[in-house]
Amino acid sequence: MNDGPDVVPERLRDQINFKVICIIGVIVIGFHILVNVSEDSDLLIYGFSMIIPLSVSIFGFITAKKYSGTAVYSKAYLMLGIAFVLMFFAELTYFIYEQFLDLDPYPSIADVFFFLFYPLIIGYLIVNLRFFGVKIQKSALFIMLGIPVIVTLVYVDLTLSDFGSFDFYYGIIFVAAASFTLGLAIQTSRIFKGGLIGTAWLVLVIGIILNVIGDTWYYYTEVIGEYTLEDPVNLCWYSAYLLILYSLFKHKKAL
Repeated sequence: MNDGPDVVPERLRDQINFKVICIIGVIVIGFHILVNVSEDSDLLIYGFSMIIPLSVSIFGFITAKKYSGTAVYSKAYLMLGIAFVLMFFAELTYFIYEQFLDLDPYPSIADVFFFLFYPLIIGYLIVNLRFFGVKIQKSALFIMLGIPVIVTLVYVDLTLSDFGSFDFYYGIIFVAAASFTLGLAIQTSRIFKGGLIGTAWLVLVIGIILNVIGDTWYYYTEVIGEYTLEDPVNLCWYSAYLLILYSLFKHKKAL
């Protein structure tokens, strides 16, 4: 059994292509403007929301296969691929509920897929943290435990007027899971700083952070009853998916 570190190709240390980042920004903002000026944008939004996570999952599985001879990366990217398959099914279920069944998709079976996304992303982050043998210091504990507590308390404060309602408690479950993922993602990004294992990993973690911020924002808007398909929260999700997709493309190209 090989317990030693996997070999990380040097090309993973390439600099971030900020032209790609700008293109992602233009795509996300342009799409958001488009759906807000279009009279019938639902299908456009659902299509975009399903295609991107499905693309991320495919690239995740491809990357896992490329790393099949390694001790850690194959498992980690398999988790990532499955996580985004679940995200795709969540978006698909949401679409079916609203467009075909004419039912409110919140809450629904779609939330099961959304929630299962978190354990897999947490597993992905923990696998990498354990692999690099990062010593857990007080600052790291504050980030990993303090951030979830702070974010959850802020959520409780903002939604206190709905205390005792189903939406209030339902939202806490998802916000707590999302904020714990956020704490782990931020801590993971710290070990990537300075090119320790490459900019592609840093971009991926930033994408995860944006996705978690979007999820937390979404459950707040659901509690106060203001979420719509054209909500700006979508900017976080679209940016997150495209950044993660870019990161996986960098990994694949570097292999």
